Amino acid sequence: MFKMIVFDMDGTLAPSKWQMDSEMVELFKKLLEKYKVWIISGGDYPQFQKQVIPFLGNDEKLLSNLYICPTCSTKMYLYEKWEWNKKYSLDFTNEERFYIMSVFDKAINDLELKPVKTWGEIVEDRWTQITYSALWQQAPLEEKHKWDPYFEKRKRIRNYILKDLQKYNILIGWATSIDITRAWVDKAYWIKKLSEISWIDLNEMIFIWDAIFPGWNDYPPLEIWVTSKKVFSVEDTKNYIEMLMS
Repeated sequence: MFKMIVFDMDGTLAPSKWQMDSEMVELFKKLLEKYKVWIISGGDYPQFQKQVIPFLGNDEKLLSNLYICPTCSTKMYLYEKWEWNKKYSLDFTNEERFYIMSVFDKAINDLELKPVKTWGEIVEDRWTQITYSALWQQAPLEEKHKWDPYFEKRKRIRNYILKDLQKYNILIGWATSIDITRAWVDKAYWIKKLSEISWIDLNEMIFIWDAIFPGWNDYPPLEIWVTSKKVFSVEDTKNYIEMLMS
């Protein structure tokens, strides 16, 4: 029924900012033998180098079926001639990057939502996307889970910055993050774009995600009626992959 499987990363293929475990790696390789696979993440390309790429080997035939799309698909990497090559990057201008970061700084201070303890810079410049990670992206998982479990803090920040960032997408990500991309760039836009590139119809794709609501960075694909499957954990994803392979 499907020719392409589209995955979210954190909470779906692996815990937030952690590598795929050995069982997931083996299942994922088997999936690549049968399907085109696309991973979309709010994280940047170095995060894929930590979580996914080193564990898949260098079988060119296998990896040619994998599309890697960091920063909500504002970048794309394909495996060609034995290495991962960047195919596009929709960079912000310097002025845009500095402005968005200053808006975040003001919101955090005005709303008094700066955490007592962080593990690094909490507003990250990913060139094609500016990401607010409340504790920093490499913070311990247990701390991330405690900080904003019901998304209340990030909804307050999002509502506060809407007026200053009307020209941009403001998308809540997994655990503690908010992603800012250009207004017309989201996961739905690039699913349609990938459909054109791969010659695979939207009704031949399935999007697998772990959590979603309007304003969440995984929500846009549902608005273009791509078939979707909600999973509740990484283990649930494994079970679904096994079902696809059966």
